[in-house]
Amino acid sequence: MSNYAIAVRDVSKKYYLYRRPIHRVLEALSPFKKKYHTSFAALKNVGFEVGQGESVGIIGRNGSGKSTLLQLICGNLQPTEGTVDVRGRISALLELGSGFNPEFTGRENVYLNTAILGMSRLETERRFPQIEDFADIGDFIDRPVKTYSSGMYVRLAFATAISVDPEILIIDEALAVGDIFFQQKCVDHMKKVMQSCSILLVSHDMHSITNLCNRVVVLDEGRVVYTGNPVEGVAKYTKLIHNEQASGNRRLTQQRPLSPRVADLAASLCDDFESWLAVSEDDRGGAGEVKIVRVAVMKGQLPAKTVQQGDRVVVRLLVEAIEDKKDLIFGYTVKDRIGNAVFGENSLCLQEEGQTLDRGYSIVEYSFVWPEVYPDSYTLTLGVGEGTHPLTHRIQCWAHNIVSLAAVTPGVAVHGMFNNKLDHLEVSPMRTVE
Repeated sequence: MSNYAIAVRDVSKKYYLYRRPIHRVLEALSPFKKKYHTSFAALKNVGFEVGQGESVGIIGRNGSGKSTLLQLICGNLQPTEGTVDVRGRISALLELGSGFNPEFTGRENVYLNTAILGMSRLETERRFPQIEDFADIGDFIDRPVKTYSSGMYVRLAFATAISVDPEILIIDEALAVGDIFFQQKCVDHMKKVMQSCSILLVSHDMHSITNLCNRVVVLDEGRVVYTGNPVEGVAKYTKLIHNEQASGNRRLTQQRPLSPRVADLAASLCDDFESWLAVSEDDRGGAGEVKIVRVAVMKGQLPAKTVQQGDRVVVRLLVEAIEDKKDLIFGYTVKDRIGNAVFGENSLCLQEEGQTLDRGYSIVEYSFVWPEVYPDSYTLTLGVGEGTHPLTHRIQCWAHNIVSLAAVTPGVAVHGMFNNKLDHLEVSPMRTVE
């Protein structure tokens, strides 16, 4: 890509770790060049580009190197190897309000921070009404910042940071500030800014990533493990998270073809078993003690391709347990084309008792009724959990975006994601007062 705003080429960043401060001096003065440090590589041969006017998301687990990468791009750090080339003026929302003086008023801090960002006093005076309106903190703008609540503090900091007209905007978790109304205002502003500048967004909010980004880069242990479509990147990131949570006591079995005996037994239970979709290791994550091996999503006697309100969708799973299991939970999530979870359910939320599986293969079947949703394409993610609590259960297997469904609503207008029809309308005429 020749028309780029940011180019990161084979970048590595290493830190030298010393057990004691004196070891730095001993290493510097050692006539035999003895090493007293150990190396830690925060980034390893990272490479990608952000095109002019493109919005790219950076996601990864904690410690994957995201913050280090942003500091390299902003020029706060220098790479150990490789190069970072930036074309354009950068505005970075990394640590909101880090330059605020608590003794100064909000107004004084705005002038101070815009000066640091390179704006003249005259330009700040011209833009101050917009900053004040966006922050929406009322009379507190002329009170010392030390009297602010944390929400007011970050609102003013965000409003100040976006007052500059950047060519490249770098955001690190700054969209999750304030209440829901302020967050919606921030997202609306970002969508407007996207039309005139390049954006690099780091966030753990996967909805923001899929809604605002054209492309996503997934980091893991300092390396790029995926670059491309945001929905697929989020699925890759989710799999990494689930595998991390399960890594403490995982006992995974290798993926292997079904034995003829298992295939024959499954076919005897389901006439259409040969048409079921095989689920590969790349499509699933989790502890892996219970695996989803094959899937069939049916509507009546046929595979579900299109659905509409009232259709019963039947999900059939061939699952493998490496040992006897109890308190198992089965469920699903329906996502839209940009990865937002639209609706879903599981057996635990329905207050059903945990299911028991014997070691080996089992066929699990459940169903749900398709609601009236916006006509579009949706994907079905299927899951198996273990536990008795909806918030602390353990993920055994997620099969990500395994089936695509096209929702249709013949002759019905859907106002939003779901339709919720009016159940009462009354007009009471009133006499006009002369």
